Amino acid sequence: MGFLNKLFSKKLDLQSQDASSIYTFYIEDIFTIKTVGCIVVGIVKGADIRVGDEVYIIDTNGNRLQSKVMGMENPRVGKMNIAPVGSNVGILLSDIEAKDLNRGDILTNEKKIN
Repeated sequence: MGFLNKLFSKKLDLQSQDASSIYTFYIEDIFTIKTVGCIVVGIVKGADIRVGDEVYIIDTNGNRLQSKVMGMENPRVGKMNIAPVGSNVGILLSDIEAKDLNRGDILTNEKKIN
């Protein structure tokens, strides 16, 4: 990564998160593919989801788990790098197991507010 890319990426990290870029994804189904990992299924709301996004899963008690979007797929379109608002997608998550999630949990990119 070049000098300017490093400079601008640091600046972006320091900026507050724009409300129009925050998404919510209510988990409708959860399953595991043995050699791949944990997949959650639902509909994208609020903003587009991208492969590589750092995400948080919030359960009904307000507990937060952290993960990363490793891949996405839509039954009609196939594999996707960006899931637009309104898309019904399956999302592959890293470092999380299906047993840690429940239907109705919320996947979001909203950072924790202290």
